[in-house]
Amino acid sequence: MGIIIKQSIKGSIWSYLGVGVGFVTTAYLFPNYLTPEVVGLFGLLVSWSTLMGRLSLLGLPGVTNRLFSYFRDSENGHNGFLRIALLFHIVGLILFLSAFVLLKPHLVETNIEDSPLFVEYLYLLVPLTIATMVFTFLDAFNKMLYDAVFGTFLQEFFQRVLVFGVTLLFVFKLISLEQLIISYAVAISLKALIITFFLLRKKEIKMKPPTRRVGKSMQKEIVNVALFSLITGLGSMIVFNIDKIIINQMLDLTNTGVYTIAFYFGSLVVMPSRTLLRISGALIADAWRKDDIKTIEEIYYKSCLNQLIIGGFLFLGIWANIDNILIILGDDYSGAKWVIFFIGLGYLFDMSTGSNGQIIAFSKYYRVNLVFISLLIALVITLMYLLIPIWGISGAAVAIASSLMLNNLMRYIFLFWKYKMQPFNWKFSAIIGFNVLVYFVLQLIPEFPLIIDLFVRGGLIVLLTLVFILFFPVSEDITKILNSLKKLVDKN
Repeated sequence: MGIIIKQSIKGSIWSYLGVGVGFVTTAYLFPNYLTPEVVGLFGLLVSWSTLMGRLSLLGLPGVTNRLFSYFRDSENGHNGFLRIALLFHIVGLILFLSAFVLLKPHLVETNIEDSPLFVEYLYLLVPLTIATMVFTFLDAFNKMLYDAVFGTFLQEFFQRVLVFGVTLLFVFKLISLEQLIISYAVAISLKALIITFFLLRKKEIKMKPPTRRVGKSMQKEIVNVALFSLITGLGSMIVFNIDKIIINQMLDLTNTGVYTIAFYFGSLVVMPSRTLLRISGALIADAWRKDDIKTIEEIYYKSCLNQLIIGGFLFLGIWANIDNILIILGDDYSGAKWVIFFIGLGYLFDMSTGSNGQIIAFSKYYRVNLVFISLLIALVITLMYLLIPIWGISGAAVAIASSLMLNNLMRYIFLFWKYKMQPFNWKFSAIIGFNVLVYFVLQLIPEFPLIIDLFVRGGLIVLLTLVFILFFPVSEDITKILNSLKKLVDKN
Protein backbone atom coordinates (compact mmCIF):
# COMPACT_ATOMS: atom_id res chain seq x y z
CA MET A 1 0.00 0.00 0.00
CA GLY A 2 3.05 2.33 0.28
CA ILE A 3 3.07 3.31 -3.40
CA ILE A 4 -0.70 3.82 -3.32
CA ILE A 5 -0.55 6.20 -0.35
CA LYS A 6 2.44 8.16 -1.72
CA GLN A 7 0.94 8.61 -5.17
CA SER A 8 -2.49 9.30 -3.72
CA ILE A 9 -1.01 12.13 -1.63
CA LYS A 10 0.88 13.59 -4.60
CA GLY A 11 -2.11 13.22 -6.88
CA SER A 12 -4.44 14.72 -4.28
CA ILE A 13 -2.13 17.75 -3.91
CA TRP A 14 -2.37 18.43 -7.64
CA SER A 15 -6.10 17.67 -7.61
CA TYR A 16 -6.82 20.18 -4.86
CA LEU A 17 -4.53 22.83 -6.23
CA GLY A 18 -6.61 22.34 -9.36
CA VAL A 19 -9.78 22.52 -7.30
CA GLY A 20 -8.65 25.92 -6.00
CA VAL A 21 -8.08 27.21 -9.52
CA GLY A 22 -11.22 25.50 -10.81
CA PHE A 23 -13.30 26.93 -7.98
CA VAL A 24 -12.40 30.49 -8.92
CA THR A 25 -13.14 29.75 -12.58
CA THR A 26 -16.34 27.75 -12.08
CA ALA A 27 -17.82 29.48 -9.05
CA TYR A 28 -16.92 33.08 -9.85
CA LEU A 29 -15.72 33.74 -13.41
CA PHE A 30 -18.17 31.51 -15.29
CA PRO A 31 -21.35 32.64 -13.45
CA ASN A 32 -20.40 36.32 -13.49
CA TYR A 33 -18.87 36.77 -16.95
CA LEU A 34 -20.33 33.97 -19.11
CA THR A 35 -23.94 33.16 -19.86
CA PRO A 36 -25.27 29.75 -18.77
CA GLU A 37 -25.55 28.96 -22.50
CA VAL A 38 -21.78 29.31 -22.99
CA VAL A 39 -21.10 27.24 -19.86
CA GLY A 40 -23.52 24.64 -21.21
CA LEU A 41 -21.61 24.58 -24.50
CA PHE A 42 -18.38 23.83 -22.63
CA GLY A 43 -20.00 20.97 -20.74
CA LEU A 44 -21.64 19.56 -23.86
CA LEU A 45 -18.42 19.64 -25.91
CA VAL A 46 -16.58 17.77 -23.18
CA SER A 47 -19.36 15.18 -22.78
CA TRP A 48 -19.64 14.45 -26.50
CA SER A 49 -15.86 14.31 -27.07
CA THR A 50 -15.37 12.07 -24.04
CA LEU A 51 -18.09 9.71 -25.23
CA MET A 52 -16.86 9.55 -28.82
CA GLY A 53 -13.17 9.49 -27.88
CA ARG A 54 -13.52 6.52 -25.56
CA LEU A 55 -15.71 4.68 -28.06
CA SER A 56 -13.18 5.30 -30.84
CA LEU A 57 -10.41 3.65 -28.81
CA LEU A 58 -12.20 0.32 -29.43
CA GLY A 59 -11.53 -1.03 -25.95
CA LEU A 60 -7.79 -0.22 -25.94
CA PRO A 61 -7.77 1.21 -22.37
CA GLY A 62 -9.20 -2.11 -21.11
CA VAL A 63 -6.54 -4.05 -23.03
CA THR A 64 -3.88 -1.79 -21.51
CA ASN A 65 -5.18 -2.15 -17.95
CA ARG A 66 -5.68 -5.89 -18.14
CA LEU A 67 -2.90 -7.17 -20.39
CA PHE A 68 -0.04 -4.65 -20.45
CA SER A 69 1.65 -6.34 -17.48
CA TYR A 70 2.39 -9.27 -19.81
CA PHE A 71 4.20 -6.94 -22.27
CA ARG A 72 5.89 -4.56 -19.81
CA ASP A 73 9.61 -4.39 -20.67
CA SER A 74 11.02 -0.91 -21.24
CA GLU A 75 14.33 -2.06 -22.66
CA ASN A 76 12.61 -4.09 -25.38
CA GLY A 77 10.02 -1.46 -26.28
CA HIS A 78 7.35 -3.24 -24.22
CA ASN A 79 7.43 -6.10 -26.71
CA GLY A 80 5.53 -4.32 -29.47
CA PHE A 81 2.56 -3.26 -27.36
CA LEU A 82 2.62 0.29 -28.75
CA ARG A 83 2.42 -1.04 -32.30
CA ILE A 84 -0.77 -2.82 -31.34
CA ALA A 85 -2.04 0.40 -29.72
CA LEU A 86 -1.24 2.41 -32.88
CA LEU A 87 -3.35 0.03 -34.96
CA PHE A 88 -6.28 0.55 -32.56
CA HIS A 89 -5.89 4.33 -32.92
CA ILE A 90 -5.80 4.27 -36.74
CA VAL A 91 -8.89 2.08 -37.08
CA GLY A 92 -10.75 3.99 -34.37
CA LEU A 93 -9.96 7.37 -35.95
CA ILE A 94 -11.26 6.24 -39.34
CA LEU A 95 -14.48 4.97 -37.73
CA PHE A 96 -14.94 8.18 -35.71
CA LEU A 97 -14.49 10.52 -38.68
CA SER A 98 -16.90 8.44 -40.75
CA ALA A 99 -19.49 8.47 -37.94
CA PHE A 100 -19.08 12.23 -37.41
CA VAL A 101 -19.79 12.96 -41.08
CA LEU A 102 -22.91 10.77 -40.96
CA LEU A 103 -24.21 12.10 -37.61
CA LYS A 104 -23.49 15.79 -38.16
CA PRO A 105 -26.77 16.55 -40.04
CA HIS A 106 -28.79 14.94 -37.26
CA LEU A 107 -26.96 16.88 -34.54
CA VAL A 108 -27.51 20.13 -36.43
CA GLU A 109 -31.23 19.42 -36.98
CA THR A 110 -31.96 18.49 -33.34
CA ASN A 111 -30.02 21.41 -31.82
CA ILE A 112 -30.53 24.32 -34.22
CA GLU A 113 -33.52 25.78 -32.31
CA ASP A 114 -32.73 25.25 -28.60
CA SER A 115 -28.90 25.09 -28.78
CA PRO A 116 -27.70 27.13 -31.79
CA LEU A 117 -24.34 27.83 -30.13
CA PHE A 118 -23.60 24.10 -30.03
CA VAL A 119 -24.34 23.85 -33.75
CA GLU A 120 -22.04 26.78 -34.49
CA TYR A 121 -19.07 25.13 -32.75
CA LEU A 122 -19.87 21.52 -33.60
CA TYR A 123 -16.63 21.22 -35.59
CA LEU A 124 -14.61 21.46 -32.37
CA LEU A 125 -15.71 17.91 -31.54
CA VAL A 126 -13.15 16.60 -34.05
CA PRO A 127 -9.93 17.90 -32.40
CA LEU A 128 -11.40 17.39 -28.91
CA THR A 129 -12.24 13.75 -29.65
CA ILE A 130 -8.82 13.01 -31.15
CA ALA A 131 -7.12 14.60 -28.13
CA THR A 132 -9.34 12.53 -25.83
CA MET A 133 -8.29 9.34 -27.64
CA VAL A 134 -4.58 10.09 -27.32
CA PHE A 135 -4.66 11.26 -23.70
CA THR A 136 -6.93 8.46 -22.47
CA PHE A 137 -4.65 5.77 -23.85
CA LEU A 138 -1.32 7.34 -22.88
CA ASP A 139 -2.60 8.11 -19.39
CA ALA A 140 -3.63 4.46 -18.97
CA PHE A 141 -0.26 3.38 -20.40
CA ASN A 142 1.65 5.67 -18.03
CA LYS A 143 -0.47 4.47 -15.10
CA MET A 144 0.55 0.88 -15.83
CA LEU A 145 4.16 2.09 -15.58
CA TYR A 146 3.27 2.96 -11.96
CA ASP A 147 2.94 6.70 -12.55
CA ALA A 148 -0.57 7.82 -11.75
CA VAL A 149 0.50 11.34 -10.78
CA PHE A 150 1.48 12.97 -14.08
CA GLY A 151 -1.89 12.29 -15.70
CA THR A 152 -3.60 13.70 -12.62
CA PHE A 153 -1.39 16.80 -12.81
CA LEU A 154 -2.39 17.38 -16.43
CA GLN A 155 -6.08 16.56 -16.04
CA GLU A 156 -6.82 18.13 -12.68
CA PHE A 157 -4.37 21.04 -12.42
CA PHE A 158 -2.66 22.05 -15.67
CA GLN A 159 -5.85 21.96 -17.73
CA ARG A 160 -7.71 24.04 -15.15
CA VAL A 161 -4.93 26.64 -15.06
CA LEU A 162 -5.19 26.99 -18.85
CA VAL A 163 -8.99 27.34 -18.70
CA PHE A 164 -8.62 29.92 -15.91
CA GLY A 165 -6.10 31.83 -18.02
CA VAL A 166 -8.15 31.98 -21.20
CA THR A 167 -11.26 32.95 -19.20
CA LEU A 168 -9.33 35.85 -17.64
CA LEU A 169 -8.34 37.01 -21.12
CA PHE A 170 -12.03 37.15 -21.98
CA VAL A 171 -12.93 38.89 -18.71
CA PHE A 172 -10.41 41.65 -19.47
CA LYS A 173 -11.74 41.83 -23.05
CA LEU A 174 -8.44 40.79 -24.60
CA ILE A 175 -10.15 38.07 -26.65
CA SER A 176 -13.63 37.74 -28.15
CA LEU A 177 -16.25 35.12 -27.26
CA GLU A 178 -15.34 33.13 -30.36
CA GLN A 179 -11.66 33.17 -29.41
CA LEU A 180 -12.58 32.12 -25.85
CA ILE A 181 -14.49 29.06 -27.06
CA ILE A 182 -11.67 28.01 -29.40
CA SER A 183 -9.08 28.66 -26.67
CA TYR A 184 -11.13 26.53 -24.27
CA ALA A 185 -10.98 23.64 -26.76
CA VAL A 186 -7.20 24.10 -27.08
CA ALA A 187 -6.81 24.13 -23.29
CA ILE A 188 -8.74 20.85 -23.01
CA SER A 189 -6.76 19.25 -25.84
CA LEU A 190 -3.23 20.32 -24.95
CA LYS A 191 -2.72 17.65 -22.27
CA ALA A 192 -2.65 14.97 -24.99
CA LEU A 193 0.34 16.62 -26.65
CA ILE A 194 2.18 17.13 -23.36
CA ILE A 195 1.83 13.54 -22.14
CA THR A 196 3.07 12.37 -25.55
CA PHE A 197 6.29 14.42 -25.22
CA PHE A 198 6.60 13.36 -21.57
CA LEU A 199 6.64 9.66 -22.48
CA LEU A 200 8.93 10.27 -25.45
CA ARG A 201 11.38 12.00 -23.15
CA LYS A 202 11.21 9.04 -20.75
CA LYS A 203 11.91 6.81 -23.78
CA GLU A 204 8.81 4.74 -23.08
CA ILE A 205 7.31 5.25 -26.55
CA LYS A 206 9.20 2.89 -28.85
CA MET A 207 7.90 1.45 -32.09
CA LYS A 208 10.68 -1.06 -32.70
CA PRO A 209 9.64 -4.63 -33.57
CA PRO A 210 8.94 -6.92 -30.58
CA THR A 211 11.69 -9.28 -29.42
CA ARG A 212 9.17 -12.07 -29.01
CA ARG A 213 6.13 -12.88 -31.06
CA VAL A 214 2.64 -12.38 -29.73
CA GLY A 215 1.15 -15.88 -29.74
CA LYS A 216 -2.28 -16.78 -31.06
CA SER A 217 -3.66 -17.24 -27.55
CA MET A 218 -2.57 -13.70 -26.60
CA GLN A 219 -3.96 -12.29 -29.85
CA LYS A 220 -7.27 -13.94 -29.07
CA GLU A 221 -7.16 -12.58 -25.52
CA ILE A 222 -6.48 -9.04 -26.82
CA VAL A 223 -9.46 -9.22 -29.17
CA ASN A 224 -11.75 -10.64 -26.46
CA VAL A 225 -10.70 -8.08 -23.85
CA ALA A 226 -10.96 -5.24 -26.40
CA LEU A 227 -14.50 -6.23 -27.43
CA PHE A 228 -15.60 -6.61 -23.84
CA SER A 229 -13.90 -3.37 -22.75
CA LEU A 230 -15.45 -1.53 -25.68
CA ILE A 231 -18.94 -2.53 -24.60
CA THR A 232 -18.44 -1.94 -20.89
CA GLY A 233 -16.39 1.22 -21.48
CA LEU A 234 -19.10 2.60 -23.71
CA GLY A 235 -21.61 1.82 -20.98
CA SER A 236 -19.59 3.73 -18.39
CA MET A 237 -19.16 6.68 -20.73
CA ILE A 238 -22.88 6.72 -21.50
CA VAL A 239 -23.78 6.73 -17.81
CA PHE A 240 -21.42 9.54 -16.86
CA ASN A 241 -21.78 11.75 -19.94
CA ILE A 242 -25.33 11.19 -21.10
CA ASP A 243 -26.78 13.50 -18.45
CA LYS A 244 -25.67 16.74 -20.14
CA ILE A 245 -26.60 15.40 -23.57
CA ILE A 246 -30.13 14.42 -22.48
CA ILE A 247 -30.64 17.68 -20.54
CA ASN A 248 -29.67 19.63 -23.67
CA GLN A 249 -32.05 17.56 -25.80
CA MET A 250 -35.00 17.69 -23.36
CA LEU A 251 -34.49 21.23 -22.03
CA ASP A 252 -31.89 23.58 -23.55
CA LEU A 253 -28.27 24.73 -23.42
CA THR A 254 -28.98 27.17 -20.56
CA ASN A 255 -30.19 24.38 -18.26
CA THR A 256 -27.18 22.35 -19.35
CA GLY A 257 -24.97 25.22 -18.18
CA VAL A 258 -26.60 25.39 -14.74
CA TYR A 259 -26.30 21.61 -14.41
CA THR A 260 -22.63 21.72 -15.49
CA ILE A 261 -21.74 24.18 -12.72
CA ALA A 262 -23.74 22.24 -10.12
CA PHE A 263 -22.20 18.96 -11.21
CA TYR A 264 -18.73 20.44 -10.70
CA PHE A 265 -19.46 21.17 -7.03
CA GLY A 266 -20.98 17.73 -6.44
CA SER A 267 -18.03 16.00 -8.11
CA LEU A 268 -15.50 17.71 -5.81
CA VAL A 269 -16.25 14.89 -3.38
CA VAL A 270 -14.76 12.22 -5.65
CA MET A 271 -11.57 13.95 -6.74
CA PRO A 272 -9.16 12.36 -4.21
CA SER A 273 -10.24 8.87 -5.27
CA ARG A 274 -9.13 9.30 -8.86
CA THR A 275 -5.42 9.09 -8.10
CA LEU A 276 -5.89 6.24 -5.61
CA LEU A 277 -7.87 4.17 -8.10
CA ARG A 278 -5.39 4.92 -10.89
CA ILE A 279 -2.46 3.35 -9.06
CA SER A 280 -4.41 0.68 -7.16
CA GLY A 281 -5.65 -0.69 -10.47
CA ALA A 282 -2.09 -1.51 -11.56
CA LEU A 283 -1.33 -3.19 -8.23
CA ILE A 284 -4.58 -5.17 -8.30
CA ALA A 285 -3.78 -6.40 -11.81
CA ASP A 286 -0.38 -7.64 -10.63
CA ALA A 287 -1.90 -9.23 -7.52
CA TRP A 288 -4.46 -11.17 -9.58
CA ARG A 289 -1.65 -12.40 -11.84
CA LYS A 290 0.08 -13.77 -8.73
CA ASP A 291 -3.22 -14.94 -7.22
CA ASP A 292 -2.43 -12.79 -4.15
CA ILE A 293 -5.92 -12.55 -2.63
CA LYS A 294 -4.61 -11.16 0.67
CA THR A 295 -3.15 -8.07 -1.02
CA ILE A 296 -6.37 -7.52 -2.96
CA GLU A 297 -8.45 -7.71 0.23
CA GLU A 298 -6.14 -5.22 1.92
CA ILE A 299 -6.41 -2.76 -0.99
CA TYR A 300 -10.19 -3.21 -1.03
CA TYR A 301 -10.58 -2.53 2.70
CA LYS A 302 -8.23 0.45 2.86
CA SER A 303 -9.60 2.03 -0.30
CA CYS A 304 -13.15 1.86 1.13
CA LEU A 305 -12.19 3.19 4.55
CA ASN A 306 -9.84 5.99 3.50
CA GLN A 307 -12.13 7.17 0.72
CA LEU A 308 -15.15 7.28 3.05
CA ILE A 309 -13.20 9.46 5.50
CA ILE A 310 -12.01 11.86 2.80
CA GLY A 311 -15.27 11.84 0.84
CA GLY A 312 -17.37 12.32 3.98
CA PHE A 313 -15.22 15.28 5.02
CA LEU A 314 -15.62 16.93 1.61
CA PHE A 315 -19.36 16.22 1.28
CA LEU A 316 -19.91 17.65 4.76
CA GLY A 317 -17.93 20.76 3.85
CA ILE A 318 -19.93 21.32 0.67
CA TRP A 319 -23.41 20.64 2.06
CA ALA A 320 -22.84 22.58 5.30
CA ASN A 321 -21.96 25.59 3.12
CA ILE A 322 -24.57 25.07 0.40
CA ASP A 323 -26.34 28.40 1.04
CA ASN A 324 -23.03 30.24 0.82
CA ILE A 325 -22.21 28.44 -2.44
CA LEU A 326 -25.55 29.47 -3.95
CA ILE A 327 -24.95 33.10 -2.95
CA ILE A 328 -21.57 33.00 -4.72
CA LEU A 329 -23.09 31.46 -7.87
CA GLY A 330 -25.89 34.02 -8.12
CA ASP A 331 -29.58 33.93 -9.01
CA ASP A 332 -29.10 32.20 -12.38
CA TYR A 333 -27.92 29.10 -10.52
CA SER A 334 -30.56 28.88 -7.79
CA GLY A 335 -31.69 25.54 -9.23
CA ALA A 336 -28.26 24.00 -8.54
CA LYS A 337 -28.84 23.14 -4.87
CA TRP A 338 -30.28 19.63 -5.12
CA VAL A 339 -28.11 18.75 -8.10
CA ILE A 340 -25.08 19.40 -5.88
CA PHE A 341 -26.58 17.31 -3.07
CA PHE A 342 -27.49 14.22 -5.10
CA ILE A 343 -24.34 14.20 -7.25
CA GLY A 344 -22.21 14.58 -4.10
CA LEU A 345 -24.13 11.85 -2.28
CA GLY A 346 -23.86 9.48 -5.23
CA TYR A 347 -20.11 10.01 -5.48
CA LEU A 348 -19.71 9.60 -1.71
CA PHE A 349 -21.40 6.19 -1.96
CA ASP A 350 -19.13 5.36 -4.90
CA MET A 351 -16.02 6.30 -2.92
CA SER A 352 -17.07 4.32 0.16
CA THR A 353 -17.16 1.10 -1.89
CA GLY A 354 -13.53 1.55 -2.85
CA SER A 355 -11.74 -0.28 -5.65
CA ASN A 356 -14.46 -2.89 -6.19
CA GLY A 357 -14.64 -2.07 -9.90
CA GLN A 358 -10.93 -2.70 -10.45
CA ILE A 359 -11.01 -5.94 -8.47
CA ILE A 360 -13.76 -7.35 -10.70
CA ALA A 361 -12.28 -5.88 -13.89
CA PHE A 362 -8.94 -7.63 -13.39
CA SER A 363 -10.38 -10.93 -12.13
CA LYS A 364 -11.38 -13.95 -14.20
CA TYR A 365 -14.99 -12.83 -13.80
CA TYR A 366 -14.39 -9.51 -15.58
CA ARG A 367 -17.19 -10.26 -18.08
CA VAL A 368 -19.80 -9.88 -15.34
CA ASN A 369 -19.24 -6.13 -15.62
CA LEU A 370 -21.17 -6.29 -18.88
CA VAL A 371 -24.29 -7.33 -16.99
CA PHE A 372 -23.80 -4.56 -14.43
CA ILE A 373 -23.22 -1.92 -17.10
CA SER A 374 -26.23 -3.00 -19.15
CA LEU A 375 -28.50 -2.69 -16.12
CA LEU A 376 -26.88 0.62 -15.26
CA ILE A 377 -27.47 2.14 -18.70
CA ALA A 378 -31.08 1.02 -18.73
CA LEU A 379 -31.67 2.47 -15.26
CA VAL A 380 -30.02 5.85 -15.75
CA ILE A 381 -31.60 6.58 -19.15
CA THR A 382 -35.04 5.44 -17.97
CA LEU A 383 -34.83 7.51 -14.79
CA MET A 384 -33.67 10.59 -16.68
CA TYR A 385 -36.56 10.50 -19.11
CA LEU A 386 -38.96 9.94 -16.20
CA LEU A 387 -37.52 12.45 -13.71
CA ILE A 388 -36.31 15.39 -15.83
CA PRO A 389 -39.89 16.34 -16.85
CA ILE A 390 -40.86 16.29 -13.14
CA TRP A 391 -37.81 17.76 -11.36
CA GLY A 392 -35.77 19.27 -14.19
CA ILE A 393 -32.01 19.12 -13.75
CA SER A 394 -32.43 17.80 -10.18
CA GLY A 395 -34.11 14.74 -11.71
CA ALA A 396 -30.99 14.09 -13.78
CA ALA A 397 -28.89 14.26 -10.61
CA VAL A 398 -31.18 11.75 -8.85
CA ALA A 399 -30.80 9.42 -11.83
CA ILE A 400 -26.99 9.60 -11.69
CA ALA A 401 -26.89 9.11 -7.91
CA SER A 402 -29.25 6.12 -8.10
CA SER A 403 -27.18 4.51 -10.84
CA LEU A 404 -23.95 4.93 -8.86
CA MET A 405 -25.52 3.37 -5.77
CA LEU A 406 -27.04 0.44 -7.65
CA ASN A 407 -23.86 -0.30 -9.59
CA ASN A 408 -21.71 -0.36 -6.45
CA LEU A 409 -24.26 -2.43 -4.55
CA MET A 410 -24.16 -5.05 -7.31
CA ARG A 411 -20.34 -5.08 -7.24
CA TYR A 412 -20.30 -5.44 -3.46
CA ILE A 413 -22.73 -8.39 -3.52
CA PHE A 414 -20.78 -10.08 -6.31
CA LEU A 415 -17.41 -9.83 -4.55
CA PHE A 416 -18.93 -11.13 -1.32
CA TRP A 417 -20.60 -14.01 -3.17
CA LYS A 418 -17.55 -15.11 -5.17
CA TYR A 419 -14.63 -14.28 -2.86
CA LYS A 420 -16.22 -13.61 0.55
CA MET A 421 -14.64 -10.14 0.46
CA GLN A 422 -16.39 -7.85 2.93
CA PRO A 423 -14.52 -4.63 3.76
CA PHE A 424 -17.02 -2.97 6.11
CA ASN A 425 -16.88 -2.93 9.91
CA TRP A 426 -17.84 -0.72 12.86
CA LYS A 427 -15.40 1.99 11.79
CA PHE A 428 -17.57 2.85 8.80
CA SER A 429 -20.60 3.40 11.04
CA ALA A 430 -18.50 5.58 13.35
CA ILE A 431 -17.33 7.76 10.44
CA ILE A 432 -20.86 8.21 9.07
CA GLY A 433 -22.25 8.93 12.54
CA PHE A 434 -19.53 11.51 13.20
CA ASN A 435 -20.26 13.40 9.96
CA VAL A 436 -24.01 13.43 10.60
CA LEU A 437 -23.44 14.69 14.15
CA VAL A 438 -21.13 17.50 12.98
CA TYR A 439 -23.67 18.59 10.36
CA PHE A 440 -26.42 18.98 12.95
CA VAL A 441 -24.05 20.81 15.32
CA LEU A 442 -23.28 23.27 12.52
CA GLN A 443 -27.01 23.97 12.08
CA LEU A 444 -27.01 25.47 15.58
CA ILE A 445 -24.50 28.15 14.56
CA PRO A 446 -26.09 31.48 13.52
CA GLU A 447 -25.43 32.82 10.04
CA PHE A 448 -22.58 35.32 9.59
CA PRO A 449 -21.62 37.47 6.60
CA LEU A 450 -20.58 35.31 3.63
CA ILE A 451 -16.78 35.13 3.98
CA ILE A 452 -16.86 34.88 7.78
CA ASP A 453 -19.53 32.18 7.62
CA LEU A 454 -17.45 30.13 5.15
CA PHE A 455 -14.39 30.32 7.39
CA VAL A 456 -16.32 29.56 10.60
CA ARG A 457 -18.14 26.49 9.25
CA GLY A 458 -15.18 25.28 7.23
CA GLY A 459 -12.79 25.79 10.14
CA LEU A 460 -15.01 23.87 12.56
CA ILE A 461 -15.32 20.95 10.13
CA VAL A 462 -11.53 20.77 9.74
CA LEU A 463 -10.89 21.07 13.48
CA LEU A 464 -13.49 18.49 14.53
CA THR A 465 -12.38 16.04 11.83
CA LEU A 466 -8.73 16.30 12.88
CA VAL A 467 -9.68 15.69 16.52
CA PHE A 468 -11.83 12.71 15.54
CA ILE A 469 -9.10 11.06 13.45
CA LEU A 470 -6.30 11.69 15.97
CA PHE A 471 -8.20 10.55 19.07
CA PHE A 472 -10.22 7.80 17.39
CA PRO A 473 -7.70 6.33 14.92
CA VAL A 474 -10.18 4.75 12.51
CA SER A 475 -7.62 4.80 9.67
CA GLU A 476 -4.04 3.75 10.26
CA ASP A 477 -2.87 5.34 7.00
CA ILE A 478 -4.46 8.75 7.56
CA THR A 479 -3.40 8.81 11.24
CA LYS A 480 0.22 8.15 10.21
CA ILE A 481 0.09 11.01 7.71
CA LEU A 482 -1.34 13.43 10.27
CA ASN A 483 1.20 12.38 12.92
CA SER A 484 4.03 12.88 10.41
CA LEU A 485 2.74 16.38 9.63
CA LYS A 486 2.41 17.10 13.35
CA LYS A 487 6.06 16.08 13.96
CA LEU A 488 7.17 18.25 11.04
CA VAL A 489 5.35 21.26 12.49
CA ASP A 490 6.74 20.58 15.98
CA LYS A 491 10.31 20.52 14.63
CA ASN A 492 9.84 23.87 12.98
